[in-house]
Amino acid sequence: MFNYNYYSYLNNTYLIWVSVISYVVQAFAYYRLAEKAGLNNKWMAFIPFLQFIIFFHIIDKSAWNVLFAFLAIIPFIGPLVLIIIYIIWDVEFYQRFKTPTIWIVLSIIFVFVAWIYVLYMAFSDDVEYVGINQFSDKKF
Repeated sequence: MFNYNYYSYLNNTYLIWVSVISYVVQAFAYYRLAEKAGLNNKWMAFIPFLQFIIFFHIIDKSAWNVLFAFLAIIPFIGPLVLIIIYIIWDVEFYQRFKTPTIWIVLSIIFVFVAWIYVLYMAFSDDVEYVGINQFSDKKF
């Protein structure tokens, strides 16, 4: 007979390791993007939930915008508004790095494409930040 608890344990362990590795890779990507944007406090890329601050500072918005997530508690309309706001922010994020429109659309539709493209943006020398933001230590 099969010991199902053993196989369940293996699946959970595998899932935890994949999640940790994914998080670390994403953290390095956000760190590099923050470097390209010239942001202060790049170290926040490695702390859970503070990555949102990096994201918002790249698109030159206050981190207080994360409070829009509370719109999700409004029945029906809240999640729809939140999805629209997120898409707008995502498009702004990609435009700050001169991303072609086709990649923006694919990144919004397919999360896996977005993950891969953010890695490309972070570690490619061809991609550079074109925006000016108030959170930068660069003086333009």
